[in-house]
Amino acid sequence: MKFGTFSISGEIYLAGYFVALALSFGLTLTLIKTIKSVNFLTFLLNRFPISTGKNVSPFGGIPVILSFLITLWLMLFLGMVDARNVNLFTALTLGVGLMFLLGIYDDITNCPPRLKLFVQIVIAGFLYFSGFQIERIGNLIDLGPFSILLTVLWIVGITNAINLIDGMDGLAPGIIFFSCLTLVFVYLERNIFGASFLAVVLAGSTLGFFFFNLPPAKIILGDTGSLPLGLLVSLITLLPLNQGHTDEIYYLIPVITLLIPIMDTTFAFFRRVFKGINPFTKDANHFHHRLENLGLSPGKAISILFAIGFYFDLTAMVPVYRINLIPNFIPIYFVFIIVNVAILIFILQKIEKKQNHE
Repeated sequence: MKFGTFSISGEIYLAGYFVALALSFGLTLTLIKTIKSVNFLTFLLNRFPISTGKNVSPFGGIPVILSFLITLWLMLFLGMVDARNVNLFTALTLGVGLMFLLGIYDDITNCPPRLKLFVQIVIAGFLYFSGFQIERIGNLIDLGPFSILLTVLWIVGITNAINLIDGMDGLAPGIIFFSCLTLVFVYLERNIFGASFLAVVLAGSTLGFFFFNLPPAKIILGDTGSLPLGLLVSLITLLPLNQGHTDEIYYLIPVITLLIPIMDTTFAFFRRVFKGINPFTKDANHFHHRLENLGLSPGKAISILFAIGFYFDLTAMVPVYRINLIPNFIPIYFVFIIVNVAILIFILQKIEKKQNHE
């Protein structure tokens, strides 16, 4: 299925952003107050073996996801966006809804990693046949039968990358918010209206929750939020490909805006494989854990990670506004990224060794 692209005015972008922001803020505040009071909901939750070890609710994803979906459908029903977006919104709602249910189940029962991965692959497969597909890269590489493999890997990979960095207050929603802003600039520059509108609405939904998730958090995303949010980011980055925008830049920008979670997930996977343990189990060796182990407060640790992410976002904007650079820029840029990542890892390891010797 091909999703059409329909013009959206600046006023509608702003309306979508602020409606999502207000809904997310209000719903999150309501959920916090409801959980703090003594009622049937808190009685029910206390009877489940909630997977988080923190003394805060892991269901912060509920207001974020609801605010996003309510905003989309509200603006569709009010005629503020083209009615032909109904197919896109339906596919998004079904996919996100399924991942949302998986997240709730995982937060309540601590779902086995293999089962969680299997369900994610099934959801990714459903979305592939709904129209979210990577069919070719640029004008040279036609993926053919490998299309479904790369698409599922993209969806499941980004979903789990966001899920794995949700171990420090404020980190995951902050990364998503800045990634959405970068994607908005990229897509608006190329008149890609659908994906940019979705990114704007998601930015508003995430920011409304972010205020309550800053350290010390009053509520956290949990898998209820991090799984469907990661899925949403992956689908937003796939939508331009569905609409015929297959230039290399549409693969480059998402990778760079999500470089921290992608790097963290990749290192975690191989770290566990080399240790001979299940690569999908949890550990306390992620970047945010290592920064905390250096004695940094959670606020300082996430500020450093945000600064690094923002730095890479800025560098990735160069080919967006200088399109003539793209053919020769991308190979050089990947070398630039690898060198920068190597330098950052070297500095981190140097500081860790120095602290261990003291």
